[in-house]
Amino acid sequence: MISPDKLLKKINILTVDDMEAIRSMIKAVLRNMGAQNIEVAIHGEAAWKMLNSKRIDMVICDWDMPKMTGIELLHKIRASEEHKHIPFLLLTATTEKERVIAAVKAGVTDYLSKPFQPKELEYRVLKMLAKVNLEHKS
Repeated sequence: MISPDKLLKKINILTVDDMEAIRSMIKAVLRNMGAQNIEVAIHGEAAWKMLNSKRIDMVICDWDMPKMTGIELLHKIRASEEHKHIPFLLLTATTEKERVIAAVKAGVTDYLSKPFQPKELEYRVLKMLAKVNLEHKS
């Protein structure tokens, strides 16, 4: 099995959020963890285009965005043979029970409420790496 720091250097992570400050914070946390290949999208439509134009190994995505929400993107990914295996972390400022249930039913890998601490994001990313590692044997 590849160590987390080596795996982070090899994988492509897509972060999707309509707020620049959140995208920047996520990128900073990922870079501090050793990630080198971080793509960004400002909404679900842009993320879907990116998913279909380059290899993406993990998605970190906000729920509430214009054009296509995070849950809509998750549904599209899980319905796609090509992308359904991609670990997906859904971020939201809302902790309503109904949203958590909807995310689980849609096949979310993990769920994180905003605001969150960088260590919480690190923990979730490390948990999801095991799923990436199963898909990408090196």
